[in-house]
Amino acid sequence: MTYSESERYWIWLSQLKGMTPRRFYKILAEAGDAENVYRNPFEFKGLFDDKTFEGLKSSISNGEIDTLFEGMEKNGVSAITRLSDLYPERLSHISDPPATLFVKGSTALDADKPFAVVGTRRVSYDGKKAAQEFTRVLGENGVTVISGLARGVDTLAHTSCLDVSGRTIAVLGNGLDSVYPPENEKLAQRIIDCGGSVISELRPDESPARWTFPARNRIIAGLSEGVLVVEGDKKSGSLITAQLALEEGRDVFAIPGSIYNFMAEGPNSLIQNGAYMALSPWDILEAMRWGTRPGGEEKQVKAPELDENEKKIYDLLKNGALSFDELENLTQFSTSSLNSCLTMLVLRSIIIKLPGNLYRLA
Repeated sequence: MTYSESERYWIWLSQLKGMTPRRFYKILAEAGDAENVYRNPFEFKGLFDDKTFEGLKSSISNGEIDTLFEGMEKNGVSAITRLSDLYPERLSHISDPPATLFVKGSTALDADKPFAVVGTRRVSYDGKKAAQEFTRVLGENGVTVISGLARGVDTLAHTSCLDVSGRTIAVLGNGLDSVYPPENEKLAQRIIDCGGSVISELRPDESPARWTFPARNRIIAGLSEGVLVVEGDKKSGSLITAQLALEEGRDVFAIPGSIYNFMAEGPNSLIQNGAYMALSPWDILEAMRWGTRPGGEEKQVKAPELDENEKKIYDLLKNGALSFDELENLTQFSTSSLNSCLTMLVLRSIIIKLPGNLYRLA
């Protein structure tokens, strides 16, 4: 992969030890571009703390910019900056977008139907079955499954998606020169060989640390249009991903579990606080408007004594889920009248309200 001069200096500056995306963008705003910092480091010394500035000087004097790109080429790593058309649009709009993404693989990071599946490393028997079933069906229906390559649910999500020839993207909490956990090295290579991608915002030689995984989670959420939490306790990293997804306006789904299973605490808490309960992968596919469950069109629902307005709504929903705005346009009901009808139909379990202000027959 070839890079412009602007991209080379951007990548170098964004990957200095101690550099965060927010600090990088602040420096860039003051310096104009990264090459100015490289050429005239002392002019911008006041923008750095002492430790980072010492690292900057050392990097320049040791020619680390060339070492970085030589290592990337040797290990088959590409870099995508926010200057590039390849940078994923969804990710560019989060509150703290990474300045540079390092990539191995070929799946476009703006892939269609991107959806994250996350959960605990200590997955139960039921959680394992759920993770496998959900990601298998999502993969079969063209969803790009995004996860973190961690032990447990993440591993199951990637593997089950690959088993049905689906697309998957793994976001690491360390650099791409190695795989963590090490037992997933073959899985990472399988993802790449099957047309997926393994990515990280960290320089390729960086090791995992406690802070790198929460930072990684915002990328998982940012790349996705929705997130499913399979299992996890209330302190699970998957709940961090879910919270970040909510903050970025993504839909969050959770698989409920027994109140006596502490690994169900996380999903149950999310549902209690407004996440969408997922009892089937089709709940997600229909809510995201990515598919209709088998037999859904033939399923007959006997409606009890509908008045004229309710029957009009009911008949429209026979053809599939519709949004409030679509129903308002098709029925020509006033907003208050339509809202009243829909509320009553939901309360009577004749229709179901879905994420995105959508409605479908129960």
